[in-house]
Amino acid sequence: MKAVAQTTPYYWQGEWVDEEEAGRRLDGLGDVLPALSGPLDVEHVLAACGELATILGDPDGAGYRRLFADLTDPATTALPAEDAESALAGLAVALDPKPLSAQLTAELGGTAPYQPVPSAFGEGAAELWQPIGTLVHIAPRNVAVAGVLSAVEGLLAGNVNVVKTSGTEGMFTQHALAALADADPSGQVRERLVVLRFSSRNTEWLRRLCRPADAVAVWGTEEAVEGVARFLPSGCRLVEWGPKISLAYLDRTGDRRDGRALRALARDILRNGQRTCTSPQVVYVDTDDTDDAEALFTEARALADALSAEAGGFPEFPRELAEQAEVTNVVAVARLEEHLGLTRTFSGPGGRWHVLADKRPGLTASPLFGTVWVKPLPREDIVRVLHPMRRYLQTVGLHAADDRVVPLATEFFRAGALRVTRLGSMLDGYPGEPHDGQLALQRYSRRVSIAAVGAGAGA
Repeated sequence: MKAVAQTTPYYWQGEWVDEEEAGRRLDGLGDVLPALSGPLDVEHVLAACGELATILGDPDGAGYRRLFADLTDPATTALPAEDAESALAGLAVALDPKPLSAQLTAELGGTAPYQPVPSAFGEGAAELWQPIGTLVHIAPRNVAVAGVLSAVEGLLAGNVNVVKTSGTEGMFTQHALAALADADPSGQVRERLVVLRFSSRNTEWLRRLCRPADAVAVWGTEEAVEGVARFLPSGCRLVEWGPKISLAYLDRTGDRRDGRALRALARDILRNGQRTCTSPQVVYVDTDDTDDAEALFTEARALADALSAEAGGFPEFPRELAEQAEVTNVVAVARLEEHLGLTRTFSGPGGRWHVLADKRPGLTASPLFGTVWVKPLPREDIVRVLHPMRRYLQTVGLHAADDRVVPLATEFFRAGALRVTRLGSMLDGYPGEPHDGQLALQRYSRRVSIAAVGAGAGA
């Protein structure tokens, strides 16, 4: 096969191949796992992650500069420099072997999950974790590092990992995972990584990609999940990551006199253009009187002031024609409803941001791009109002007195929320944090048992 420059979006077990060769190899994707000589040693994965974390900690190094260029490429990912630096720093933290080892222990019982341990229920039986097999990851377009982290978790679980990136995505995922593979001298990581870039509209490739899969992890909207699910073979595990809606809650006990809480909330709204599912789309205000419109509108005006003060520190993300049309339509309807006394709108210069105050408490998705709803929600009504949308709730940014945090978090969990955090850090996380209420390593694994003579720990 002719040599192919490292500029192609197709990385196959350590080789950079062109589109024609990638298409040819797709039909043999199911042969990758049986051709491997044995199970993956998780210590190789941890060591490689540590090496890549070191690369990400050296802004002057060639490896860092290439990944930074991928994230800031104006033709593809187009992250602002500050966001790209933050993404790489966060990825470095996530790849630290110590928290990854802790995650293995928390989710799979230890750093050697493939060793049999005596069953707690069956005398003479043993249980252990095994890879699910060939794991396909459909990476999202809106979170640059998600495909890398999903593949790393797939490797920790011992799987062959095939990552599909968006047809308009840059080369970050390819270059990051290639660097991870190069950091493992054993070659075991390299043997278990394939990265392909193509549009989901290419249903022929999507069908061939899913055909040999034992599990498919999909990051994205309901439409994205449905679009992939129809190609899954019988018995294939579908792992859904999304879609979700996040919100902020301003409890009546929270002190907002100095404006710091609302400034932190404004940063959560402006950061990343609300393109992540942890970004707040609705701000709920705890109020004794849902008919007290002026109190609600006053809070909305204060949030608008906070957005005005913070907007200069964040880039304005480009909007496609349909996206801009949706924002325009939603804002126009809200302005019309002002005449009915139902709403009040506040907008930044040139439509940079919009605050839409609405007396009706029902959860309403935002058209994003700095557009946020402000609605009333007495704490007594949290479960009643939000529970119908429980499948979609994710993060709650909570502002309340310290002694109210746990009781309020309990109410939001009862309503279906999955995370509660403070304002200003809604988009942040910690290594090993559950994804959408699930433990990723377990979803990427099988729990198997041995019930035979002599079965036991270390057998």
